[in-house]
Amino acid sequence: MDEYDFIDGWIIRETTYKPEEESAKATVFALANGYMGLRGAGEELPPTIPGVKGCYINGIYDTPRGKLTEREFPNMPDWTFIQFWADHDPFDPANMGELLEYHRELDTREGVMRRYIRWRSPSGKVVRMESERLLSMTHRHVGVIRYRLLAEQPVHIELRSSIDGAVNNRWAYHFKRFTRRQEGEEDYLEVETFEPGYHIGVMARHEVLTPAQVNVERDDPTDRCVQTIFTFDLQPGQEFELTKWCALTDSRFSEGDLYRLCLAELDSVCALGYDALKAEHEQRWEDLWQSSDLQIEGDDKAQMGIRFAVFHLLAAAPYHDERISIPARGLQGQDYYGSIFWDCEIFVLPLFIYTQPQVARNILRYRYHTLEGAKRKAKRLGFQGAYYAWQSQETGDEQCDLYVFTNPLTGEPIRSYFADEQIHISADIVYAVWQYVQATGDERFWLDGGAEILVEVARFFVSRAHWNAERGRYELRSVLGPDEYHERVNNNVYTNAMAQFSVEKALEVLSLLQGKYPEAYDALKVKTGLTDGEVARWQDFARKVYVPAPDPQTRLIPQFDGYFKLRDEPVEQTRKRLAHPDLHPGGPLGPYQETQNIKQADVVLLLYLLRDRYDTETKLANWRYYEPRTAHDSSLSPMVYSLVAADVGMVDWAYKYFLYTAHIDLASYGPHWNLGIHAASLGGAWQAVVNGFCQLELTAEGIRFLKPPVIPSHWWSVQFRVVWHGQPVQVRVDGRSAELTNMGADEVPVLNPQCRAVIAPGESWRWEYA
Repeated sequence: MDEYDFIDGWIIRETTYKPEEESAKATVFALANGYMGLRGAGEELPPTIPGVKGCYINGIYDTPRGKLTEREFPNMPDWTFIQFWADHDPFDPANMGELLEYHRELDTREGVMRRYIRWRSPSGKVVRMESERLLSMTHRHVGVIRYRLLAEQPVHIELRSSIDGAVNNRWAYHFKRFTRRQEGEEDYLEVETFEPGYHIGVMARHEVLTPAQVNVERDDPTDRCVQTIFTFDLQPGQEFELTKWCALTDSRFSEGDLYRLCLAELDSVCALGYDALKAEHEQRWEDLWQSSDLQIEGDDKAQMGIRFAVFHLLAAAPYHDERISIPARGLQGQDYYGSIFWDCEIFVLPLFIYTQPQVARNILRYRYHTLEGAKRKAKRLGFQGAYYAWQSQETGDEQCDLYVFTNPLTGEPIRSYFADEQIHISADIVYAVWQYVQATGDERFWLDGGAEILVEVARFFVSRAHWNAERGRYELRSVLGPDEYHERVNNNVYTNAMAQFSVEKALEVLSLLQGKYPEAYDALKVKTGLTDGEVARWQDFARKVYVPAPDPQTRLIPQFDGYFKLRDEPVEQTRKRLAHPDLHPGGPLGPYQETQNIKQADVVLLLYLLRDRYDTETKLANWRYYEPRTAHDSSLSPMVYSLVAADVGMVDWAYKYFLYTAHIDLASYGPHWNLGIHAASLGGAWQAVVNGFCQLELTAEGIRFLKPPVIPSHWWSVQFRVVWHGQPVQVRVDGRSAELTNMGADEVPVLNPQCRAVIAPGESWRWEYA
């Protein structure tokens, strides 16, 4: 994290070029606008370098050879590809010539990436290159690069600007057909994927500003590339400026001829001009930051991490469409196939519930649009209701293979249980829906599919449960909890408690509809085939499902049946017993299954999500027990320990895990760090501040402080805005007090452990807690 400069509280800049780290840095400096994402690699780099350049359209996936393990969102043709030669020497600062000056920066306030390079060619010519790029937040199909060259000696330049379809992908190549057109001022490349056969159109138009005389030629050097070539001579001090306008459209989300759609997009933005388009784009970012910024005074490292986190999550958000969501690695890389996991609902969504509720609604509506896929999955496995895909894409059908891993010692595939036994995914979605409605007051969501989600998830859990007649309880057997190293366990406490929560909330919503929206209630019963007898079974399940309780003496909660009987040893000792570094550490072949050591937060996550159900003594006892036994081999783990540490007053521990989480991509921690952002970690960092240090949550009753805030002692203050039931509220917390200002038009209730108050519009409420 120390290799970046943090300028003016908004700009993240590197000043040392390390080509060997470009795969990681391309994630850090990536851009996105909800429709597409663009990795932050240099324009001159070939698109064939593994894991470096990439452009992805949210919601476009492809299966080139029928394998689930290759179904990912494709890397689109590289429209950023710009190369130049100075007196026949290629501009290749990684390998040729001398790099005299360098910086690359991500301006999180404006949503642009800039590069500056001063380079001496092998023949001694010094050329300055400056570039600025953006993905328009107001014209989501458009990306623009402004590219400048300035000569310090007389030099002949040949510059080639391409759209190149010979791109690298994470798992497989995804284009089976190419169509090239070069008409008028436009270069155009259209590609077709294998399955389901999406078409993507990519068009470029160039504008040149220079005193030099420029010769322009068009070329199609390969069957998957179109190119415009500019040749000119620059004298000392002369500049060549190229504005490369690009438009991307696709056949899933757009109707009509893609060529004409691209042309219309470029006509629209070129009529505006670069400066006007950029001003619109910056204004949109200013509006987003006004709602979602989180200011930390007194700690630049923390501020940089939070601004980085919120920027990348806002960039990836589905503002325009409820058929897509936020992938586990955002729109900034191809890892995890571009799929949607539980990460989104549990760790990413809270930022949007609190600050961008319409986006949160879109994200949850995605789960309604994929409900039929979840029902198909449950039926295929012999259950009723909706079992959501562990790895979800367009339709909600399961995209996670049953054999994710390979045994490196034998070459044989290893059976994994993510797809068929990690059933908590359905409960996680219900939890997110419930939190959304409580925070926003959007009861209409129940009528727009939310109630149907709850009904089908409750139906699934009750059908999946086993009745233990001897003990008089329902059990959930052979499951995989958040800790993915212990497979096929019985009564994972997280899974059972969240299943109980899901059924309880389904019953509450049915009661609400029956009393307040009787017509909707009747329609729901007809659509889902719900009967009074089935509802009675749900009530019985909610009362009798087994949720392991804390031990009366130790307050410890077993993660699953028999957990405390497993071998207890240091995590590092377990790591050393891994037979091969590439062997999956969990399951029967890995060393963790027979120990109490776990991959990631499990019981501790439950203590955060259902924090009102457990006392401080229980939270503290389990945090202290499970923390030294947690390997943190998942990016989803550290922020959970931060949240619960803050809840029990261990601020130093909370800060340690918060900072790790906020900087996970900046510091390139952990596996797969170079293949996209860790969206869950970035969302978890925001939660660690708002829900953890500030102890604030949005409830149906109002804005609630669970306890007095516990911000780190070196922080001067924390400021952010939340939206409660449509009313924006500005929050400021320091080491002694909390102040809330109602920026809306209606009253806002606020609660703390000592009192309840109501904040009138335009008024402030202050709580002196220390």
